[in-house]
Amino acid sequence: MRYSIAAEPKQKLQTIGSAARRVLLGGVVTALVLGPGVASAQLNQTMHYDGWILAAARAPGLHGSIWRTDLWFNLRTMAPNAEVTLYFCRSGEDNSGVEGIPVPLDFDRWQLTYYVEDVVGSLLGVTSGSWVGAIHYTSNVPIQAAARIYSVSADGRASYGQLAEGIPTADMSPHIEQGGSWQDQWMFAAKHTADGRFRVNVGVVNPTAIEAAYGVQMYDATGNHPGGHAAYVGVTVPPMSMVQLSDPFADVAGGDWHDMVIRTVCETEGAGGFAYASVVDNATNDAYFLRGAKQLFPGD
Repeated sequence: MRYSIAAEPKQKLQTIGSAARRVLLGGVVTALVLGPGVASAQLNQTMHYDGWILAAARAPGLHGSIWRTDLWFNLRTMAPNAEVTLYFCRSGEDNSGVEGIPVPLDFDRWQLTYYVEDVVGSLLGVTSGSWVGAIHYTSNVPIQAAARIYSVSADGRASYGQLAEGIPTADMSPHIEQGGSWQDQWMFAAKHTADGRFRVNVGVVNPTAIEAAYGVQMYDATGNHPGGHAAYVGVTVPPMSMVQLSDPFADVAGGDWHDMVIRTVCETEGAGGFAYASVVDNATNDAYFLRGAKQLFPGD
């Protein structure tokens, strides 16, 4: 389904929080994070109890890239019963029943900030082959998370990376009929070149317990179809999972564009979603990360 950008938001997503892992099921929010009340629709609820790192990898990639992921998280307070749990959600698979991995916390030093190098290898235990996905995390104390997703050189002496901040689950964009176009996921600041120097991958994350369909569409700088032709890709994402589209708009405008806007729409009632773009310089495998955001006015 292709979309115009004229629709207005209809209602806000309401969420109820808990320290346990919860998910959207059958259109009812049964698990999010910010405590009772209405979740803020704006970036950025820094501290939360339940969130997502939208992309993580321990895998070989294009142009000789070797991808790894480091994870940081910060606790606002420490408590004797503090718990942080990670759920590694592999791309393209139903992860609604995946087992959580508790993160060891240092209660002796009352440590608040943690760093996990190569988190997919060190905590999930993937040391060979390829793993690509997203990380869902929960905590019973307020938490903030961030990840560096980076490519290392063959000799391990150099790396290029991108930062992905942890996003509260409550900030997901709802189904298009629930939220309206401005609550979809919008991205700009992507650069693509016809000579193959830059590629723009687009990721879609389904943080709900039902399989969901999404539409990924591109608009030009005036809000119209680029070159008068709709640029649209449909993708279905299993529950609690993600899918990354490899350079889906490589042929738009002859491959040379830098002022386009990419919009991701959740098409399944009862579901929601996140989106991101990863812009990679093929010459070095250096990359930068664009998080999808809602286009709301201040105070909405």
